[in-house]
Amino acid sequence: MNETILQFRKELQNLGYCKTVINSYPKQITKFLNYTRKEHFEIQSKDILDYYTYLKTIISTRTKKHLSENYLHTILLSIKLYFDYLQRTGTIKISPYQLKIKAPKSEERKVFTSEEIRKLYNKSSGLQTILLHLCYACGMRRNEASELNIKDIDLENCLLYIKKGKGKKRRVIPFTKQVQKDIKDYIFSSEGRENLLNITSIKIYYEFTKLLKKTGLENKGFTLHCLRHTIATQLLEKGMELEKVRDFLGHEYLGTTQIYTRMMSYEFTKLPAK
Repeated sequence: MNETILQFRKELQNLGYCKTVINSYPKQITKFLNYTRKEHFEIQSKDILDYYTYLKTIISTRTKKHLSENYLHTILLSIKLYFDYLQRTGTIKISPYQLKIKAPKSEERKVFTSEEIRKLYNKSSGLQTILLHLCYACGMRRNEASELNIKDIDLENCLLYIKKGKGKKRRVIPFTKQVQKDIKDYIFSSEGRENLLNITSIKIYYEFTKLLKKTGLENKGFTLHCLRHTIATQLLEKGMELEKVRDFLGHEYLGTTQIYTRMMSYEFTKLPAK
């Protein structure tokens, strides 16, 4: 990885991007430059367009399909941010990124029914139960869950401390006695480590995928983030003020939270005892 890409990575860290972005965007830039066989100062807009055309021909080894529009957009965004950074720091005079490609339309946010949440809990155990507690009951993002340290959990007062959420936002999340018991048992069984889950963000994704298969929900288009959508919708349904839901989720803008007011049709799920 060359020096300008390393500096770009530091910039992403300073701006408060999540670990996934900090690790993946520089890798995408490296792939792009390797494809063009050019240095950053030699890149022209045609090179970016050629790369985009090439990307659309790739078949994913995992899905056996063409790369999704969302993934293509993420790659292009990483390239744009990189050259914006180079221009801003005076490394290049003008960014060669001139593509005018519309971002994919956001799909309607999916939420679980209360019965589906119960199924997930009933089929889960150990790590998977803790994942549900963190991403559903506590409304945490996947990266927040993977980075949660045991010292940031106040078991006595049933509080989690998110010290560096999205956009460097800090927040405190309350949790129930049932969550307290399960986390306490999980910590006891994994004594001697600092990180609660001790797994990567990608591993969390695979664990949740396995749980969806166990419950027969794997073909409904659910992702781990749908747990967060679900708890947000349910809290509003129960009458929690919009501002409090915003603070619970760690949203910067109230408008982001308001999206969930259009999805309010699900009853709050009581967490089953494990």
